[in-house]
Amino acid sequence: MTEIYKVSDEQKERIRNLVKDFLKEQNISVYKLAKMLNKRYGRSGSVSNILNKLSRATFKISELMDIAELFDYEIKFVPKNSIEGHANSPQKP
Repeated sequence: MTEIYKVSDEQKERIRNLVKDFLKEQNISVYKLAKMLNKRYGRSGSVSNILNKLSRATFKISELMDIAELFDYEIKFVPKNSIEGHANSPQKP
């Protein structure tokens, strides 16, 4: 039996803060975000659905990409040392 991947509480908190901080920077509420997603992508994502995903930190990467796109952002993978000052980044294979 395959073990289910579990996200740590610390990781969930980082995800929640990432999304909350982004929305705050964009000066947008969860309600307005739900309306924008529905208008742009035809998603029926309700406010409660987004709030649940935020509280559980269970956004799909495609959902985060759609949110970023609404504000003309993109999601990229970048080395930690370029954004967080970590010198102990894992070595590339």
